[in-house]
Amino acid sequence: MSSKGGLYSLSDWLVLPTLVFSQFAGTSLWFAPNAVVSQVESFGESEIAILVSCVQVGFIVGTLIFTYFALTDRMSPPLLFTGSCVIGAAINLLCVVTTNVPAWAFLRLLVGVCLAGVYPVGMKIAAIEYPSGLGARLGVLVGALTLGTAFPWLVSGIGDKAGLPFEATLGAVSALAIVGAFSVTLVMIPRGDGIGSKTLRQCMSCCFNQKQPVGNPVARHAILDETLPAAAAADLKDDSVEVVLTDDAGLEDGAKKEIDTSGTSFDSNEPIDNTQNQSLSGIAALKVIIGSSEFRAAAVGYCGHMWEIYAFWAHMPSLVNSHSEFHDGVVMGNEAYTSFAVIAIGAVSCSVGGIWSLRAGNEVVPGSAVVAIVSLFVSGCCCLLVPLYLKMSKGVFLFFLLVWGSAVVSDSAQFSSLTARYSYPGLVGTSLTLTTSVGFVISVVSIQLIGTLIDSGWDAGNALVLLAIGPAIGVYRSYMEWPLHRLWFSSNTNEAASRRNTNEAASRDFNSLNGVVDEIQLKIVSHSME
Repeated sequence: MSSKGGLYSLSDWLVLPTLVFSQFAGTSLWFAPNAVVSQVESFGESEIAILVSCVQVGFIVGTLIFTYFALTDRMSPPLLFTGSCVIGAAINLLCVVTTNVPAWAFLRLLVGVCLAGVYPVGMKIAAIEYPSGLGARLGVLVGALTLGTAFPWLVSGIGDKAGLPFEATLGAVSALAIVGAFSVTLVMIPRGDGIGSKTLRQCMSCCFNQKQPVGNPVARHAILDETLPAAAAADLKDDSVEVVLTDDAGLEDGAKKEIDTSGTSFDSNEPIDNTQNQSLSGIAALKVIIGSSEFRAAAVGYCGHMWEIYAFWAHMPSLVNSHSEFHDGVVMGNEAYTSFAVIAIGAVSCSVGGIWSLRAGNEVVPGSAVVAIVSLFVSGCCCLLVPLYLKMSKGVFLFFLLVWGSAVVSDSAQFSSLTARYSYPGLVGTSLTLTTSVGFVISVVSIQLIGTLIDSGWDAGNALVLLAIGPAIGVYRSYMEWPLHRLWFSSNTNEAASRRNTNEAASRDFNSLNGVVDEIQLKIVSHSME
């Protein structure tokens, strides 16, 4: 990319690795205390559920705030990401000064609020940077999130063997998060492309000035009215362009406007009617977001996934302990290392799923839908099989957990990709944040439900079978929208879809041509009357 305004530019290939590392570093804050609770005598299974739920609730509060004010679409994403990471790391480090459960719960709540500026904002940056092949990129990003979630378990395992206190683990995680935060700043801010170039003062102005447009008004108008290809509209984000818009854009006929496509200002000698381009927030934004059937299908699938994943991650160590105790004290290995392996393998499956999404699917069923539905189905089957875990040998049980750990997270990025794909242009970040927020509300319910059942005497396997509810609902709704059988049992699907797209494109071109002809004729008549 070329430099703009004297600012330095970096190659595109550096953006994704930076996002991956920063996402990994920032999300390592998520389960940091859970990895060290075994070293704190006052913490048990119920305390673990409380700590995890507090992070989820904090994340929900943060995402609701971000969604209502559309902060992910109004503020500079890199600055928002960096600030959230740094504050979250500082709060996480405060856990070293006390082992009081209420104090830790409150601190974890605040960390959850900060994480609302990490996970969804990272997806927002990826959605802007990579309008095509988004499923693959989000697969890598969610893989980084998964690895970050598992990382504290690895640090804890190393610390246990080295005899280090739990404070060392928390300190290492906070330091990693800070490094990841400033990595995004150093790479994204100097690019000056409208994503990272806003100053903090401009960000605050965008946040509290309701007349500022969200996103790229030109791209939004073009995509909604189908007057430009979506890819071409997405390209408008890179440079300020001079365009001519007519009455359908809410401007005077033939008015020529210079548009700053970073979405922060308009420069014109004539007044502009911002009716079509005013930012949406609150109930108005919500109505627009949920208006798409495809969006609703992706959101329901994501919520079904969220019912399962965090409850599995939170209570999987209990499953490991129960299996070890049942088999006459046969220990699978250090609990921290086992937990790390089962969670971290999801990073690999997310990346593989992202690559698969590029090759799977067709014009009717997106590749991301294929990967998401298959992954959710496999993890749902694991939920149904988990009551049999005590009959499994050590090796079979470990293999079962690795399969479950792979499938439980590989659908996350693909549902997020579908959400971004079918979101209202200009509210992609808000749509992702809203969906994530609702999903985390659901995760709190499942975490507390499973934790309560285990504490009341239920076997861990019998309690975790209830997680199958989420995948069942998610697979059903997603399959209704994107029936996978059409990939294999309808030989004419691709041909029919291609023919339909060609006809629609020809019709749009014909209508556009007619509009140009009508405008020329109108101008000729006007001149003749003069």
